[in-house]
Amino acid sequence: MFSELTGEDLYAEMIMQRTNDRRNFLIVEGDGDISVFDRFLAPDLFVAIPAAGKKSAKEALALAFADGFHGVYSVLDRDWKGLIPGEIEDWRIVYTDQYDLDMCVFFSGAYSVVASGYCVRGGYRSNSEGCTEEDIQKVCLEMSFPLGVLRYVSERRGLKLRLRDFPLHEVVAPGGFSVDLNRLVSVAQSRSKGCTAPAEEILFALREAMAEIDNPARYCSGHDVARAFAILMRRRWATVVSAEAVEKAARVTVHWEKFKRFSVYGDCASWFEGDVEQVWRSEGATG
Repeated sequence: MFSELTGEDLYAEMIMQRTNDRRNFLIVEGDGDISVFDRFLAPDLFVAIPAAGKKSAKEALALAFADGFHGVYSVLDRDWKGLIPGEIEDWRIVYTDQYDLDMCVFFSGAYSVVASGYCVRGGYRSNSEGCTEEDIQKVCLEMSFPLGVLRYVSERRGLKLRLRDFPLHEVVAPGGFSVDLNRLVSVAQSRSKGCTAPAEEILFALREAMAEIDNPARYCSGHDVARAFAILMRRRWATVVSAEAVEKAARVTVHWEKFKRFSVYGDCASWFEGDVEQVWRSEGATG
């Protein structure tokens, strides 16, 4: 399975697949990306292949590009591109305009649709106070922003904090949606055996970075906002849904008109002199 492959293994599989598949390969980071792109790719021209995360995707791409392997392109999450060095710069790679693809989905209006599907019995009513897309986005960003900045600070300073699958619910204040920064740092340290920096130093760096940021959304990941939304659903509408279920439901809401507004739609066409139909299906060919 592609999801189990290292970068070297993924490249080897691409070489094997090329023997009987002449289509272009679109390398993405994981299955969540496939669940969006698969509906819109031109099936006779492209096949999407999920890597086991960005590291393996970058390794496979570097090998393919170095060998002159033809017909390999990629859409990767922006992550810290432009903020921290380390991303591959190549004309065959397109990056999402938000932190990751799930953040693009988040800003497409998906979460009010998800709420209308899950939370009606808990009192959710479309466009009522606290129920608008803007209300939902504001609360989710409030909860996920401090964690996103802590992830950025850890990466920038090499703190080795383990923040993957972070239990956001443990650091959100009871009865509200603000994050206790002291608690955030404490829980992060308790999960991170490789981090030796004192809590006071981490907390100071976190507060300093947060104060300098004028675009909080740029630092928030899709996984974090999904966890934040799960907290919002439970506290505001008495509805229990996992963050993973939230992400899957949100991705399903991306229809053709929404997808065309994603920057990757037009950016990928630059591979073929702006011809979108060399990458994506003809308009109206998807649901």
